[in-house]
Amino acid sequence: MVKNVTVVTCLTILLSLSGCGPSDVPTTSPPPQPVPTATAVTVTETPTTTPITPTLPAVPPVITLTLWTAEPFSPSQADTSGQILGQQIEAFAAAHPDVVVEYVLKKPYGKGGILNFLLTTSEAVPAAMPDLVAIDTIELKDAAQAGLLQPLDELISAELQEDLFPFAQEIGLFEEQLVGLQFETDIEHLIYNTNKLEEPPLTWTDVLTDEVSYVFPAGGREGLVNDAFIIQYLALGGQLVDETGQPALNTELIAQVLQFYRDGYELGVIPPSVLEFKTLDDCWPVYLSAEIAMTNVSSRLYLADRELLMYTQFASIPTRDGNVATLSQGWAWAIVTSDPARQALAAQLIEWLMEPENSAKWNLAAWHLPTRRAAFEVLGTEDSYYPFLSKQLEGAHPRLAGAVYSNVARVLQQGVERVMTGEATPQEAAKAIIESIAK
Repeated sequence: MVKNVTVVTCLTILLSLSGCGPSDVPTTSPPPQPVPTATAVTVTETPTTTPITPTLPAVPPVITLTLWTAEPFSPSQADTSGQILGQQIEAFAAAHPDVVVEYVLKKPYGKGGILNFLLTTSEAVPAAMPDLVAIDTIELKDAAQAGLLQPLDELISAELQEDLFPFAQEIGLFEEQLVGLQFETDIEHLIYNTNKLEEPPLTWTDVLTDEVSYVFPAGGREGLVNDAFIIQYLALGGQLVDETGQPALNTELIAQVLQFYRDGYELGVIPPSVLEFKTLDDCWPVYLSAEIAMTNVSSRLYLADRELLMYTQFASIPTRDGNVATLSQGWAWAIVTSDPARQALAAQLIEWLMEPENSAKWNLAAWHLPTRRAAFEVLGTEDSYYPFLSKQLEGAHPRLAGAVYSNVARVLQQGVERVMTGEATPQEAAKAIIESIAK
């Protein structure tokens, strides 16, 4: 009996713990849960867009400046001067990354030479013309007369123009416009053997009374009178051509130079061999042999060999009154392109190469002389040769060229030969020269 009560009691406790009694047991199924109503979803498509590329600054086009030049004035030279010029061009390119300088080598003269190529190319293929050229100053006028060169007055700084020695300013002008900038020069001066002569002669009288031998070219260069004669004539104040380009010789002054030649020959001071010397290079071996006391020499030759010379000093060429006179020969930069932008860049290149330090460094390595006074300031005064050269350049004359000059120089050479061989007196030869020019 007790066991049944216990079972009932336990069931009662379990039902109370579950929270439901007999009355809580559901008699029907739970109501159905509502079915959610489907809601339409609109999907908005994101429009496809092209990625935006950042705008980069425009890269300037590279401009190639074409320069026609001869080998001695290009980086292709294997010597120090070529290396220096190459370095200077590289420095210019570094400061102008949009510019490339292209060198095109040409022969210096004659068929296939620079002037010849300019003339033929301008007619046949104008688009192939260079932007700038290096050209011998004796051909500068012909190039300008043919309309090949551009005026530089507004392109080149006044500072550079005014710093040029007078001869360089003069040779660069054509019809009162600057068309070329001479960047190097060679001149003629005297050297003497100090074992034979204590002091150099300053005048003709000194030469004739020192009783020492003096040589210079008198044989004519391609049939034209040598610079040695022209220097003496110009030192007297003589004129070769007038402002119109016509001959303007002075009979008396020609006779005076010829008389000096004859007097020196008769005294044995000027040996007959001078008629065999056509260039300054011809005189050089004779001087090196110590057979003579004095000779005319080019600055280029002296600069190249001066370290090897012993007992040698330099001086001005002796003239009648001791006036300093010499002739300049050299090369110039000139601009060809008619495009203003390219002209400006070409002018900047010229200015850079002719900066005093650049000009002094390259010319010294190439055994040439700068044409700017400021370049000689860079060279300094420690070496007495450079102040001497600077003084010579102040009194230098540009070497002339052209058909008229060639005619004058040819008859002058004929006069020299007639006087030195005794065929005519100086006065007779001078008269014949003027008569020949007048024909």
